[in-house]
Amino acid sequence: MNPPARTGGRTRPADHTPSTDHSPSTDYTPFIGSALREASDLAVRMRGTDRGTVKPADLNQIVTEADLALSALLTERIADRYPGHAILEEESGATPGGPDGQDLTWVVDPLDGTSNYAAGSPLFGVMVALVGPRGAIAGGLALPAFGSVYVAQTGRGATRNGQPLGPLPAGDPDRSLVAYGMDKGPAEQMAAEGRFVAALGSACLGIRMSNSVFDICMVADGAYAAFVHRGCRIWDVAAAVCVLQERGAVCTDLQGRPLDLTRPLDQADRVFEVCLATADMHPLLLDAARAATDGDGGGQWPAAPPTKGTDPS
Repeated sequence: MNPPARTGGRTRPADHTPSTDHSPSTDYTPFIGSALREASDLAVRMRGTDRGTVKPADLNQIVTEADLALSALLTERIADRYPGHAILEEESGATPGGPDGQDLTWVVDPLDGTSNYAAGSPLFGVMVALVGPRGAIAGGLALPAFGSVYVAQTGRGATRNGQPLGPLPAGDPDRSLVAYGMDKGPAEQMAAEGRFVAALGSACLGIRMSNSVFDICMVADGAYAAFVHRGCRIWDVAAAVCVLQERGAVCTDLQGRPLDLTRPLDQADRVFEVCLATADMHPLLLDAARAATDGDGGGQWPAAPPTKGTDPS
C-alpha cells in the first residue's frame, strides 16, 4: 500500500492521484464519497468551536471557521485529483479550469445549514457535484452528525453509505411530508411565503423545515416526498439533483421546467426556485405553487430572495 501523500500540510489519501481522464466510463463516486467522509470528519471535530459571523453582503447568511476549513479541504482535494477541472465553491468563489478540463466544473457547498451548525443543531451537511456540458454528472450529500453519505452518478444509481438505493417508493400524497425552506426577508415577502406554505400544506400531510441539506437527504431516504425552495444557488442544487434523479425524483423549477445546471461559473449569482419531488407529489406541488401565485395578485409574486443556500448560511 502506498503511504498517504502530503499536500498543503494535510494528509491526502493515496487514491487521490491526479487525473485528467474523463469518459462515460469514468467513475467519480469513489472520490466524491472519500472527500465527503473526510469533510464530515472535520465538520464534526469543529462543532461547537464557533458561532459564526454575519456576512456583510447578506444579513441572511453567516460564515464560521468550519465553512472556511471545509472549503479549503474540498477545493484542495479536487484540485489535487482533477487539476484541469474548474471549481465553483460557495465561500472561495470560482476557479477556472485548465485547457484539459473538458468543460467540467465541481460545484461545492462546504457547509450547508451553517446557522443550524453554529447553533448546535445536527441538521447540516456537505454537498459536492461534478457538472458537465449537459448538466450534473455525479454528486454527493453528507450528513456528518448522522454518519450518512449519499453518492450518485448519472445512469449508475445512488447509494447511501455504500448500499444501493432503489427507486423512491410510491406514496399517497395525503400521507406524505414535504420540506420547504425559506429565509428571512421583508414583510411582504414573508407574508407571501406564509401563503405559499399554506398552499403546499394543502397538498400533503404536513410541511417540515430544517432549511438545509438534511431535508434533501430525507427525500433521498424516502421519508419526505419533496423539497421545495424559492431561493437556492447552484451549489445547493447540483448534487441534490444528481442524487434524487437517480432515485427517480422529478427535479424542476416551480413552473415545471428542467433545471439548467450547465455553465456553473456563469450561474454563480443565479437564484433557483426548485421542486424536487416524487413523481406522485410533483404535479400537486406545481398546482399548489400556481394557486399561491394566483392568489398574490394575478402572478405578482414577490421576487425570490437575492441570495441563499438552502439555509441562511
